[in-house]
Amino acid sequence: MEYSLFADESGISSADKCYTIGCLLVPCQHLKQFEVEIIRLIEKHNLPIDRELKWSRVKRSYAVINFMIDVIRLIMSFPASFICKVTWKEPYRNWQKNEEEAFYKSYTMLMNFCASRLNSEIKAKIDDKSDAYNKRHEVVEIIANHQLKGLGRINSVKKCDSKAELLIQVADLLTGAVNASHNLWLTQGKAEIHEGKLVAISKIAECLGWSNLHHDTYPNADFNIWHFPGEEYRALPSTEHVEPNFDVKYITRERVS
Repeated sequence: MEYSLFADESGISSADKCYTIGCLLVPCQHLKQFEVEIIRLIEKHNLPIDRELKWSRVKRSYAVINFMIDVIRLIMSFPASFICKVTWKEPYRNWQKNEEEAFYKSYTMLMNFCASRLNSEIKAKIDDKSDAYNKRHEVVEIIANHQLKGLGRINSVKKCDSKAELLIQVADLLTGAVNASHNLWLTQGKAEIHEGKLVAISKIAECLGWSNLHHDTYPNADFNIWHFPGEEYRALPSTEHVEPNFDVKYITRERVS
């Protein structure tokens, strides 16, 4: 089976203690239906179809937060998954040597994990970011396939403008929420964050059956959070099972105003 993968990153700035690469995976045969469902949710929550969905804009928009609740529900009930890798920068030695190389090593590891776990072919679209070497995505594809040795395959890795790729935007929202929650934990709550983002984080955690979002998961087919480096970061503060909660209530305008 071939999967379409849509990925984005969060936490690259020096202000963050961690960075996260998150990817939305949908079987190609179900991709059109999944996109239709996402558009239906955008219309349901009266979000402007021509305005890019971004975690950085999640502040006072209760509609975006309610949209995110429904996106989690959709992923949990659809043949799709969200997989992310949260990297704690301080103990990751490669990050101290060369941030760009370290970042794309993380991308390669995540691609490997997805392809081998699904034992499938993957066609990836990733958010286009400015790099010193503009062919990093091609290197990811080559190295990942070399390491996979036939246990799954990366058919292509293409850089895309997120404005033109709705599902990269969805990955941006979820990745941003996961990274922000982990950064808060690593900074012991000292990181600056808008109240609306805190509400969004708490609602996503509630959808997973958790009280907080800064955990890693046991391997999960729907929503998987991987902490790296494993020796220093695995199971901090704890590893949790995902127990989907489909009864999470929407928030009101007053909650984030």
